[in-house]
Amino acid sequence: MTSSAQSQERPGRFGAFAGVFTPSILTILGVIMYLRFGWVVGNAGLVGALIIVGVSHLITIATGLSISSIATNRTVGAGGAYNIISRSLGAPSGAAIGIPLFLGQALSVSFYVVGFVESLGELWPGLSPRIAGSIVCILLTVLSAKSADLAIKSQYLVMAAIGLSLVSFFSGSAPNPPETVALHAPHGAVPFGKVFAVFFPAVTGIMAGVGMSGDLKNPRRALPLGTLLAILTGFVIYAAFPFWLAHNASSEELIANKRIVWHIARFDSMIYAGVWGATLSSAVGSLLTAPRTVQALAADRLAPRLLSRGSGPHNEPRWGMAATFLLAEVGILLGNLDLIANLLTMFFLATYGFTNLACGLERWAASPSFRPDFRVPSWVSLAGALGCFYVMSIIDLPAMIGAFVICGGIFVWTQRRVFDTTYGDARHGIWSALVRTALLRLRRIEYHPLNWRPNLVIMGGGIERRPHLLELGSTIVQDRGIVTYFHLLKGSVDDNATLRKRLLGEMDEHVAGKYENVFSRAEVVSDIYQGAVSVAQSYGVGGFEANTVMLGWPQKAERVPPYVDMLHDLSLLDRSLLLVRHNPERGFGNYRHIQIWWGGLQGNGGLMLLLAYLITAHDHWRRAKVTVVTVVSTEEERVATHGAIERVLSGARLSAAPRVIVRGDRSIGDIMQSESADVDLAIIGIRLPDRGQAAEPFFDRMNELLSHLPTTVMVHSARGFQGEPVLFDDPPS
Repeated sequence: MTSSAQSQERPGRFGAFAGVFTPSILTILGVIMYLRFGWVVGNAGLVGALIIVGVSHLITIATGLSISSIATNRTVGAGGAYNIISRSLGAPSGAAIGIPLFLGQALSVSFYVVGFVESLGELWPGLSPRIAGSIVCILLTVLSAKSADLAIKSQYLVMAAIGLSLVSFFSGSAPNPPETVALHAPHGAVPFGKVFAVFFPAVTGIMAGVGMSGDLKNPRRALPLGTLLAILTGFVIYAAFPFWLAHNASSEELIANKRIVWHIARFDSMIYAGVWGATLSSAVGSLLTAPRTVQALAADRLAPRLLSRGSGPHNEPRWGMAATFLLAEVGILLGNLDLIANLLTMFFLATYGFTNLACGLERWAASPSFRPDFRVPSWVSLAGALGCFYVMSIIDLPAMIGAFVICGGIFVWTQRRVFDTTYGDARHGIWSALVRTALLRLRRIEYHPLNWRPNLVIMGGGIERRPHLLELGSTIVQDRGIVTYFHLLKGSVDDNATLRKRLLGEMDEHVAGKYENVFSRAEVVSDIYQGAVSVAQSYGVGGFEANTVMLGWPQKAERVPPYVDMLHDLSLLDRSLLLVRHNPERGFGNYRHIQIWWGGLQGNGGLMLLLAYLITAHDHWRRAKVTVVTVVSTEEERVATHGAIERVLSGARLSAAPRVIVRGDRSIGDIMQSESADVDLAIIGIRLPDRGQAAEPFFDRMNELLSHLPTTVMVHSARGFQGEPVLFDDPPS
């Protein structure tokens, strides 16, 4: 049994207060508040500091609302934010954020430990920060690994210490307060973006509670309640702090003195207790959440499987704890609190942004499965996501680009791996909503012939019997339109429903990988020919209706009359026809020569030129030469026609060569045979016999011509098709 399954089965241990609010608020009220908030106010001024606090909390409030919405829709499993994103946007997106999130959580341990050791520096000046930090990290890791319950319970004492330190701070005052309050940033101050980057980790504590999601008794209630309460409590404290700092110290003092909070407080010993408790409890909170994040990643095979193993009745992630310790130790050896703060800001802003994006897209997609008790408008979550990404850009644009490159690399790596995920996600709903929106918009836009695209229906029967139709159809359409391969089953639905279902699976498997741009369908019809007409006229919606039908050429004479009747019906429905007579001996040859038998732009000429262009845009045919062949009676006609074709090809910007042949005493069949020796694909126009005329003479005449040709596409253009706007900027007269 996987660890994820175990986490879902075991009973939770913590409620909203112990499991969410406590670790969140203790991480929020941490090292930044005591050791860097004075520096923030000094560099930004009171107004700037309040803006930083306000913007930061707008982001966390939006994120908290998004978390609350998702948590009341489904149970958030182990892994917190990773679980939210992966179950909403899919495993690749979850990995792209989950892995950096784990790194950020692990580095935050070193962030808090370095802050703790920095506060000891005033008492023991000769203390080695790296040695002391390593010892503290080892002790905290042992405490967290021994028991999450013990670590959580120890935080109540810390909360009391922080509360007393806040009372001491707000009841104290500086001996020589400034005469005026510095409202704005002083000359030569650190840029706003860098100040924001140093402060923002202070409000990232909401993920400490989310990371404990797998250990909660009732995550759907505890996560919204605990998270939002922690955010609001933190906001009140952080909004009050700058006022008291600015009224008690000048900008110069705030920037220069990292211990300004001690100088203002009534009892500085309480500040020591608060900062030690806050930094150590925040480190413990990160030591509890980071291993659970990587454990969830490993359970989904996005990290080494060893890290998914748990110990004891509560599945404690001991291996994940060891990995967290090693990464935290790297951060401690760096020893630079501000550098670590910048890294954390980027990791957490990306996580917040994608958490908001996940909720906003779920809400916007309007999937029936997304029914949260706590509803948040999609614009709130999407605005929160945009806010995160915008703040990342103003803090450090190169770092933001680097973060997205890393996340994008992880996304691509994950997407290329094959995962047998047992959970659903919102991607189908999101793409469905995008398609629906696009179709509704497309329906309102007036169609112009310039925007013609090949939306192709292939009536091919058994997909293994006519692979040439599949290949040619995929080649023509590529990424320019929609191509759907149909297998029509004659009979009743009662007799064919099971077969149809099986064929759908087999056809999807057949086209997967090799023909990614092809959809496949199997439909039950009472008559093959009338069924083809029904499918062609009804398939598609909102500007994506089928406009072209591809069929094979009949081999048996008795099938010709209904076949020609079908062609007449399709023509009346204004569908262009591509009738493919496959030469089994030559196939598509060497993909090096396409020959168009030209009768002028009128009729089928425009579509024939477009087909040649579309085919040669494919990799297989990219080196093929295209020859436009026509037959005339005299030498004078040959010269004039050659020039006319050259002008047409030049105006259409097509790479093709004209070839004009004087007929002499040769038949058209003889000319076509002699000219087609080295041709790999021929394209000719056809005219259908009049309705009511015998179809057999038409069939015999065409077979006589086709017998000496390579694989041939016979083109019958729809009456409504206008090729000139697609081919020419200035159509020739």
